[in-house]
Amino acid sequence: MAPERSTVLFEISPGQGEPSLRFVALPEGLTVSSVDGRSVGSVTVDLASASIQRRASQGRRGLLARAVLRSAEEEPSVVWDVTAGLGRDAMTLALLGCRVVAFERDPFLGMLLLDGHRRALAASGDIAAAAGRLTIRIEDSRGALLQAIDRSQRPDIVLLDPMFPEGKGRAAVKKEATLIRLLVGEGANIQQDEELFSLAMKVATERVVVKRSLRAPPITESLQPEATFSGKSVRVDRYRVRS
Repeated sequence: MAPERSTVLFEISPGQGEPSLRFVALPEGLTVSSVDGRSVGSVTVDLASASIQRRASQGRRGLLARAVLRSAEEEPSVVWDVTAGLGRDAMTLALLGCRVVAFERDPFLGMLLLDGHRRALAASGDIAAAAGRLTIRIEDSRGALLQAIDRSQRPDIVLLDPMFPEGKGRAAVKKEATLIRLLVGEGANIQQDEELFSLAMKVATERVVVKRSLRAPPITESLQPEATFSGKSVRVDRYRVRS
């Protein structure tokens, strides 16, 4: 069997004492991993992954779908995912028919996301169609939200998935989360999360949806969600926008 072809593009050093990260072009897509190849695993954005398609196949039964989707008789929602990360939630909603704008402020994570989106657009069938309903914007979503406050064309729904505090979890999940924290240079920030939520409540025309770890407190103490949908390790809180 022929060896796997790869091209090292560049390396970055997140900080003193942290493992250096290497960006490599592989047949399966742009990949970031630790230079030592072991300490924090690797990440490639795959918007056609089995996990995304499995979540989308649940239809309206999925946690995110129950919090976001309108009734079947209504037009699909316009959703702004203001903390896009690896794009899994954004692509899941696009597969469910929503028109999604996904914001990622970190340029390195944005490179991975754009590469995954490019490959999804070049796919076929439902994946390509969903990718066509998904727009990627590499910018701080706070600026976009501020600009949208006084505009007539605003998203129906704003989705937030703040970075979870470090905790227990499956080894593979912890490695991926650690790598992302190294990449973006920061961890969970409660104050920033609450500020982003406040902006989202001013911009969304229908609701704001927030993903949290199952036992995490609400994103704000000043407002209770109108509904909560809980899974094994994650819950989704839905807030109705005041008219």
